[in-house]
This record gives sequence, C-alpha cells and structure tokens, in this order.
Amino acid sequence: MQNADFAKQRLDVLLEMKQLFDSWDGTATHGIKVIEKNKAHIASLQILDSFEDISPLSKPENEILVKVIQKQKLVMYTLRNSKEELLQQAKKVNQKSRIIESYINMKKTPVFVDRGM
Repeated sequence: MQNADFAKQRLDVLLEMKQLFDSWDGTATHGIKVIEKNKAHIASLQILDSFEDISPLSKPENEILVKVIQKQKLVMYTLRNSKEELLQQAKKVNQKSRIIESYINMKKTPVFVDRGM
C-alpha cells in the first residue's frame, strides 16, 4: 500500500510540474518564476526517488516527465536568448557612453608639466 501512495505522490508532483510549464506565457520573466516554483517539485521527486521500495516510473509518468523536460529546455533556451539580448544591449550602452566620454575628453585643454627642459 505504501508503494502505491508513493507512486500517486510522484504522479501528482509530475502533473503539477507539467501544469506549471503549460501555464508559461513564453516570457523570460515568467519562465524564471516557473523554474523557481518547480525547484520544490524537483526536491520532492528526489525524496520520493530515494525510497527503495518505490516502483519505477510507469509509462504515463514517463510521458509526463518527457513533456516536462521538453518544456524546461524551451524555457531555458528562451532565458539564454534573453540573456544574450540583454548583454548586447548593455554593450551598446557602454559603447555609447565611451564615445561620449572620449568626445568630452577631447574638449579638455592639454596640460603640460614643465620638467626643466
């Protein structure tokens, strides 16, 4: 009976994970929230997996897990792309500020130090 309870808990956790990923709206911000919420589910799965008398994943559980993994890969891909876009934007801002700074520095009059020449 205990084995069936663990299997039911595992299925419930997998379904919650899938539901969270299905609710993802495609944005990086929401993707981060989904991954954060799923960390607790992953920890639960690890605890359930540590029990020796739990049965292996059933076919429906395996199918749900595959879907969860695919969705997580998609979220991670979106996060990586967003990160790259932000880095490119930051480089452009830094480049613009360097151009402005060099222009301002050109306007300053040079200062020469008399070294007794």
